[in-house]
Amino acid sequence: MSTRARRDWGGRILGAYALVLSLVLIFPLFIVLVASFDSAEYISFPPSGFTLRWYSAVWANPTFATSFQNSLIVAFVSTGIALLVGVPAAMLIVRRRFPGRELLYALCLSSLTVPWIVFGVALLLLWNWFGLGLSIWTLIFGHSVIGAPYVLRTSVAVLAGLPTVYEQAARSLGASPLRAFVTVTLPLMAPGVRAGAAFTFIVSIVNIPISLFVTTSDNITMPVAVFNYMQYNFDPSVAAFSIVQLLVIAVFVTFAVRAANQGGVS
Repeated sequence: MSTRARRDWGGRILGAYALVLSLVLIFPLFIVLVASFDSAEYISFPPSGFTLRWYSAVWANPTFATSFQNSLIVAFVSTGIALLVGVPAAMLIVRRRFPGRELLYALCLSSLTVPWIVFGVALLLLWNWFGLGLSIWTLIFGHSVIGAPYVLRTSVAVLAGLPTVYEQAARSLGASPLRAFVTVTLPLMAPGVRAGAAFTFIVSIVNIPISLFVTTSDNITMPVAVFNYMQYNFDPSVAAFSIVQLLVIAVFVTFAVRAANQGGVS
């Protein structure tokens, strides 16, 4: 068998493997999607009928509606805070040389090594120690802390590959450090920033361990709402609400991918 023929067979086998793996990963989502249209009073498969009433039930449920709104608020605000923290930190770590730089970078990424449930308990103890009540801002703080390392990591990865000559050229033409950063450096590192923002948003939307410990009935999020609802109910409205959550994530990821492609990342 020729080398080209072996490569063709290797490509086909790899493609078949990727297809099978994709089907295995997508199949549970397909089950949830089908179950969300089931006319039965409880989740079952195969479905006994077709109806859209469970999607109407989602919006009629005040807990689901509130959790949807809260999740979007927490995700967008925590992503914004993570960007405000992660991008300057990336500039400091990549563009500056000082003792302890590597240690600082490791400390900034340390929250990625801590299990979320442990981090949630620690946050709860912290707020109690300070005598602060739980609110949507405590939830935003927790999500910002776990999201900032994603922004930092992706921003550092892009910034480390960018030469400094562009910034130096802008400075030599009279631009201030801030103007050079905003007009030159930030657009060049935009793909990494967008990727970090996408990761932060998704992590916030799907997070349950941290939200479970620092949430209240007034600032409940989507995953916590589903978790609480399924303790006493098992109707298809849970599946419908999960599909809504998945659509929110898919829309944001699609937007982030298109934005990254416009920035020159394929």
